Amino acid sequence: MTKLSDNNLIQSEMKIIFKKKLWFTAITTLCLSMFFAVSCEKNVEEPQVSNVSFTPCQQDILRSDNFSNKVDVEFTNKGVQIVYYDFEVTCDFTTVNVTYTLVNGVMRITQQGSPNQANCTCYTDVLYTIDGISQNEVNVIFINDIQVYCYNENGMDFSNIEDLYAQPLSIIQECVRGRWKVLEVSRWGYFGLLHPTNTIVDINNNVVITENEDEHYMIMNGLLNTSFSYSWKEKEVYQYGIGIRPPCYTTYVMQNNDQEIEGWYFDKIRNDTLHVVVDYQPDKSDCEAYLFLRIKN
Repeated sequence: MTKLSDNNLIQSEMKIIFKKKLWFTAITTLCLSMFFAVSCEKNVEEPQVSNVSFTPCQQDILRSDNFSNKVDVEFTNKGVQIVYYDFEVTCDFTTVNVTYTLVNGVMRITQQGSPNQANCTCYTDVLYTIDGISQNEVNVIFINDIQVYCYNENGMDFSNIEDLYAQPLSIIQECVRGRWKVLEVSRWGYFGLLHPTNTIVDINNNVVITENEDEHYMIMNGLLNTSFSYSWKEKEVYQYGIGIRPPCYTTYVMQNNDQEIEGWYFDKIRNDTLHVVVDYQPDKSDCEAYLFLRIKN
């Protein structure tokens, strides 16, 4: 067996060290390249909220209480511009902070007056732009959890939807929002038809307001000349009528948040006449259904 000389041994060890150094250098270079590549991706600018402005504090609401009149949404070549009229803030506010998220076409905007510590309130008109947002990116916009915009991509006629119950929640919300005149109240099937002459229902994005000057004060589960907040719940609903019936279909029910009573669901709309059904329970017979006619400005 040939024994390595001292010179050969030193040269072999140097080659091993040199190879290790090359591998270390290559790995280090690769890691640095990946780091800078990731860093460059993180430096891509996201759309920002810009040009936030607001009017001085005013004690009275200058526009309508109807929420549909309070927000203007316009898409421009700069982004989406929001004007929020009569935004409630505390009297000590000096600015309005605006943040947003955009996920799967749903934009959620949060507005908050700051510092928000005083015990009194007032109102301001707020204007701002979210830069770089195009209309084809946004389907629905919520401000402080209230829907203010729904993009009608398919040109849907909101005055005629035969299967309104089967539509996405955003379509149902857009369709039922507004001011309505009650044409008919049906109680216990067709055995109790009432035709109010001056009962109004105002449905906005978080509150239902009812106004009544008719003698039928017991209609609509006593929800006359009052208001209530509501939320939406997807559930199986029962067919309107007397007796126990199987569930008819699954839809979104407008739940009354202030009283423990049945909610409303919306079966269809024909020529701006909305078919509203009380969320009938099989153990009760005092079910109701309504016809609302849209009041156009």
